[in-house]
Amino acid sequence: MSVDERLRSGLVRNARSLDPDVEVLLESALATHRRALWLRWGAATGGLVAAASAAIVLVIGGWGSDRDAPVLPAKTPTASVAIQGRYAGQVAALPTVPEVAGRWVLEFKAGGVLTVTAPPTYSGVVSGVLYAVQGQEMRTDLFSQDRCAGQPLGRYAVTRTGSRLALMAVDDPCAARVGVLGATAWTVAP
Repeated sequence: MSVDERLRSGLVRNARSLDPDVEVLLESALATHRRALWLRWGAATGGLVAAASAAIVLVIGGWGSDRDAPVLPAKTPTASVAIQGRYAGQVAALPTVPEVAGRWVLEFKAGGVLTVTAPPTYSGVVSGVLYAVQGQEMRTDLFSQDRCAGQPLGRYAVTRTGSRLALMAVDDPCAARVGVLGATAWTVAP
């Protein structure tokens, strides 16, 4: 046997012993690809479903921070017209917030805006205050940016007699707001 024939027969034997099953290996590679593709699609679909669910919850439930925001007065005349005006009161020092002591001025404006003038000793935030009156009850977010941050709005029963305005706390977890609004005798100010 020539060298050439021995090489050929050896190569043929080696080729037969190393004959890979191409069909099985191809099917395995395709199955792996399909599995990876399904996982990617599943992750994308799951993310899309989660985002859609969150959007639905926000649309139905509303934003949590807006839930307790005061409702602006209606365009038709309401009871809020009865308290519009400027009132002043002498606030006593509170045990937890002694710097509130002094003369405070509340100006209830149309559109649900409450302008607050604090004594010089008070360094807290009194800007951007809103209020709303419905029937004989007022809701306000006074001190919501500092002293009452994270607490619900204060609700007060409103009574106006002549030049006097009385605000009695109905439901207000903020002691500073109750101390300033509810414990003070308010009178019409020039």
